[in-house]
Amino acid sequence: MGTTAGTALAGLGAGGVLEPAGAGVEAPTLVSARTLFRWVEEMSAFGPRFAGSDAHRRYLRKVERQLESYGLKVRRHPVPLDQWEARSWSLKVTDADGRTHQIPVAYYRPYSGETSRRGVRGRLVDVKAGQKADYRRTNVRRGIVVADFPISRPSSAMFPLAEYIHRPEQAPELSVEDYTRVWQAVPGQLDLGLAKQNGAIAMVSIMDLPPELAHGQFSPHQQPPAGLPALHLDRVQGRRLRDLMNAGPVNATLKLTARKKKSTIDYLTAELKGSGALPGAVMVGTHTDGQNAIEENGVPAILALAKYFTRVPRAGRPRDIVFVFSPNHMSAHRGTPDLGSWLKKSGYRRRIVAALVPEHLGALGWSEDPATGVYGPTGHPEPAIIGTGNSAALTRLVIDQVKRDDLERTAVLKPYGKGLYGEATYPYRLGIPTATLISGPAYLVQVARDGHLGKIDPWLMHRETVFLSRLLARMLALPAY
Repeated sequence: MGTTAGTALAGLGAGGVLEPAGAGVEAPTLVSARTLFRWVEEMSAFGPRFAGSDAHRRYLRKVERQLESYGLKVRRHPVPLDQWEARSWSLKVTDADGRTHQIPVAYYRPYSGETSRRGVRGRLVDVKAGQKADYRRTNVRRGIVVADFPISRPSSAMFPLAEYIHRPEQAPELSVEDYTRVWQAVPGQLDLGLAKQNGAIAMVSIMDLPPELAHGQFSPHQQPPAGLPALHLDRVQGRRLRDLMNAGPVNATLKLTARKKKSTIDYLTAELKGSGALPGAVMVGTHTDGQNAIEENGVPAILALAKYFTRVPRAGRPRDIVFVFSPNHMSAHRGTPDLGSWLKKSGYRRRIVAALVPEHLGALGWSEDPATGVYGPTGHPEPAIIGTGNSAALTRLVIDQVKRDDLERTAVLKPYGKGLYGEATYPYRLGIPTATLISGPAYLVQVARDGHLGKIDPWLMHRETVFLSRLLARMLALPAY
């Protein structure tokens, strides 16, 4: 499949991609599905690449070397980073009868806060949803609050925004598909600051999810530091904890040790000059930090695009391409510039006429069966979203290419509020015509021993990358946005 799909890229001409390389010149091909997936495996082998971590920095060096092997000159752009990495976490409780229980923890709340090695000790206080009214009814001073972690449960929240769904006959199916996602939670929905303001010393949040799905959930993933250590429990352990609390007063020792330091982390850029037949440059970018093989396999996809387009004759590239890799999607942007701020400050904004941002390719659907409560594969790919903004011409081009490539279970969506889904939000907010291919599976930000490699369809990922290469070629040649 890899060779056939890749070879097709060079011969479509006006139909959507580049003209043939020329008489006697072998047309370049996209890397095979096996090679592309091997790059994903190599990325995942570093382990979770939390912003600024050793694994993240090692992966940045690998990306840099790979781009250089294509003849591209890579520039590093250091930016400040308030680095935070959890080291250990645990929860031990003593019930009303004096018995001690070690409560298995699903994960920690990123950037929440930290304790000493001895932890903090206090009575458990249930604040239910953790809203202002809950704190007015309950005295939490010097206590460890127990609260429900907010999980959005819209069955079809995004698909009414669709400009187009492919295949059209699949639209009814997608409109009722469950889209319960932990990563949709935002920090303000369960406010650590509010708990701290009312005197709490720590928090235990309960995710209404089965253990397999709750374990390792790195959420909320862009939380600003709050100074209040917090841990997550799955629904089973949450029910157990509340049963103990209903039987009488419960005290707890909560531990969350972490390393904090002022540091820097690098944006990476590489430029590929075009013929200059059309003005400006198309930015191709994504982020380099991530928890697993889905977050963020947009990087291997872009490496495949970089290798392909460096072998296309310069005359076949009417505009420049600027590859941009941002380093801090998985952290708050208080101290570190987000992609939009960085594009303005670095001067790249003035040159960019359009942006293409791939994220989370080849994802297979996994969800909880509402009837049985069992978490497992759905048997079909995760819905793919192609968000477009700031250009009707770009939207028309995207829809046409989706039809040509017959990308099933794919919706071309309008912007949502002030965003365009993931990292693409930032160029979109700058007014740049932007397209993003992205999916959002339930396990998107979940840390797992195997990196969730088994939840990626290598052939689907390759097919989506072929689509991106065709779309990029057309974006380079689009006369006006």
